[in-house]
Amino acid sequence: MTRPGPFAPLHPPADEDRDPALFCGVRADILAELDCLSWQREMLADGTIRYPWISEKTAGTLGVAPEALTVSASGALGVIHWADRDTYLAAIRESARTLSPCRSDFRVVTAADETRWLAESSRPHRMADGRIVWDGVWLDNTRQVRAEFHHQTLMDHAQDCIFILSDDDRVTWCNSAARREFGLGPNEGPGLPFADLIEPGTPSPVALVAADPDAPDRPVENEMMGRRRDGSRFPFEMTVSELRSDGRLSLIVIGRDITRRRNAERKMAESERRLRLTFVTAAHGIVVVTMDGTIRFCNPAFESMASDGYSSLLGTNLHSLIPNELLPPPSRIPPAGMSFALLCSPRLADGAERHWRMTGTRYPSAPDEPEPSLLFFIEDVTETTRIAHERRQLELLLHEGQKLEALGRLAGGIAHELNNMLGPILMGAEMIARTAILDERNAERCRRIIDASKNSRDIVRNVLAYCRKESKVLGPVDLVRVFDDFAAMAALTLPPSIRVVRRREVEQATIIGDAGQLQQVLLNLINNARDAMDGHGTLTLSMIELDPTGLAALIAASRERQAEKSMSDPPFNPLSALSPNAHYVKISIADTGSGMDAATIARIFDPFFTTKPVGQGTGLGLSVVLNLIKGMGGVISVESRPGEGSIFRVVLPISEQETIAPPM
Repeated sequence: MTRPGPFAPLHPPADEDRDPALFCGVRADILAELDCLSWQREMLADGTIRYPWISEKTAGTLGVAPEALTVSASGALGVIHWADRDTYLAAIRESARTLSPCRSDFRVVTAADETRWLAESSRPHRMADGRIVWDGVWLDNTRQVRAEFHHQTLMDHAQDCIFILSDDDRVTWCNSAARREFGLGPNEGPGLPFADLIEPGTPSPVALVAADPDAPDRPVENEMMGRRRDGSRFPFEMTVSELRSDGRLSLIVIGRDITRRRNAERKMAESERRLRLTFVTAAHGIVVVTMDGTIRFCNPAFESMASDGYSSLLGTNLHSLIPNELLPPPSRIPPAGMSFALLCSPRLADGAERHWRMTGTRYPSAPDEPEPSLLFFIEDVTETTRIAHERRQLELLLHEGQKLEALGRLAGGIAHELNNMLGPILMGAEMIARTAILDERNAERCRRIIDASKNSRDIVRNVLAYCRKESKVLGPVDLVRVFDDFAAMAALTLPPSIRVVRRREVEQATIIGDAGQLQQVLLNLINNARDAMDGHGTLTLSMIELDPTGLAALIAASRERQAEKSMSDPPFNPLSALSPNAHYVKISIADTGSGMDAATIARIFDPFFTTKPVGQGTGLGLSVVLNLIKGMGGVISVESRPGEGSIFRVVLPISEQETIAPPM
């Protein structure tokens, strides 16, 4: 593309008193200040279109220097979007034919592959040699086009009907929702009297605004019957706002079909009627109280249950019937939508012993009420409670017997299978230890294999003893040695991704127990910790001595955690049952695993209860652990929260007898 000097092809006025060069320079300066692209285009006699000159601003707007712009054989610039080229060329040729200004909007694709919108404004001149020359500009109106597109998209996707009316109540614009709601065609709306869309005799939007003295400052709201093109009618709610532009009044009407709302209101009224009927005729007691327990109203069934009349119950406090400690304080009551239940024995005027099941729910306060209320459904379960208690006792006895019977059969099979596997391992390891020449490291490994095999053998024996209720002779055990050996083994056997931390503050501690059983207890707890951490985390093993003062502090902390529902002690041997004047040793196994909720903690020591998938746990481990610790006169407790890990604490009484070394 040829590019003469700036504005050289432009034709200054033929005024002999003016300098043409000065004229071109002034125009160049003016156009340079405008946010547009100036150019000159010419069409030759054979129809060829060329651009002799384009301003330097193309580099900033299009990312292409003027000399790099290409023109196709048809005369279209290469940067013009392919979909707009034919339309753009047609506008140029029409302008050339009629010598009228050329104004068109088209898209261009920049060097950065960005689509932008340009608007052309140019005026043609026929030259003496037959050429037609246009001096013009391209305005970048991308932002305006996008804003209009976004505005139109927003309006068309609005769920409400939106109209813009003139001051004579005619529609000048409406969105897609309005056309759909009133059954208008794609091109219907503009010019349509708004009176055609509403019930005859209904005040028009202009009349509504004129009748409301506050209309200029706030929208006017109204409900009327709308009419669709097919003649159907529907309730239409709308707000009308004034819009003044250039001294002219326009109205913005935003409305919606409220048929569903009207139907919902009717259904709500019917529901309220049925609810009131249910409230009065319900067989169970229903009572509504304030957050402090004051009875606001109750149904006849509750009056009968309370053995009193409605007038004497209204305004009294529910605590006069229910012990204060049974009803939770307001801070402990679940939020709205959640219920809580309790069983209680009310204090009735006739002195009869009854049992009530109360289900309470908080519901939000009404606008005219200062605080929320509690709704209670009350059922008299006196006879049901007695029968259920007797049945639970019988079921518990039967269930325990069935579990022990099944456990005995399972233990026999476990012993047989494990002994078959452990025999060759133990024999082979002992033979290697006796006959092979091993360095110190491999000798230690061999000893660990022998110890682990013997520990496994003892575990089988302990399970059998648990199931068959066999007793095992206990004796003095050096707990420090058992703890140190097991901590060392844990550091060697656990994966490197689990960091083992050992803290022992006891130099000597003897207990009456069995070293093999202690190792089984620790092994089970450590394996559970490993599984809870999924192979990554920190395992902390600690051992401290508890004098009477330390024991009292531990018991106090245990009770505080129980109150917070973060800890559960075995109900048959809690920490508080320990002798307050004795000395104990506490071994803690803490992990950084997934933790447990209160429901899981309450059942982890039950036989056959497991949180592991089917095939990965029998549910016997912690049950056996609990029985072994109980047999040695100790207790075990657990503290855990979901996502915060778990801490198992084993507390055993210290003995003054001489110790027995662990089995080898």
